[in-house]
Amino acid sequence: MSDNLTLALDGWSSPNHRSIWNFTILTPNRKEYIFQLSDLSSDSHTGEYIAEKIEDVINRVGVSKFSAIVSDNRSNVRKALQHPFADKLLKKVNILATFFRNNARAAVLTLERREVDLSDCYLELAQISLAIKKLPCQVYSEFFNYCIEKINARFNEFDDNDYLLV
Repeated sequence: MSDNLTLALDGWSSPNHRSIWNFTILTPNRKEYIFQLSDLSSDSHTGEYIAEKIEDVINRVGVSKFSAIVSDNRSNVRKALQHPFADKLLKKVNILATFFRNNARAAVLTLERREVDLSDCYLELAQISLAIKKLPCQVYSEFFNYCIEKINARFNEFDDNDYLLV
């Protein structure tokens, strides 16, 4: 199996009130594999228990192969993701989430101001470029390369004689 995998998990109740959980692995090329489908009706679904199940799947596949975990926002899943096994994985994912939450929002707010000019656009591009350089490129190589390509394209738009003052 490749690297940069995503573990997707979800639990639901069957019509006969059984607690069914699935653990699906998503690949970078958008393939989905049901890794485990389990009837967990006989166990309490505490954060600790869900953490054990997640950790088991991740360890069987390989911790270094995962880049993200996706699930609903149930309280037991949130608690499970506070356990030590998730710390390293979530730190990698949080770098990416923080980048988008902070830098993209600031850039949009700056560009929405009425007195924006090309220098503001250029400075925002420079700040976004610095943030992208901080991303762990070996973890998000495809995304990292895409960002570099798009930022370079935007910088090239500034290389136009129409913007010369002389």
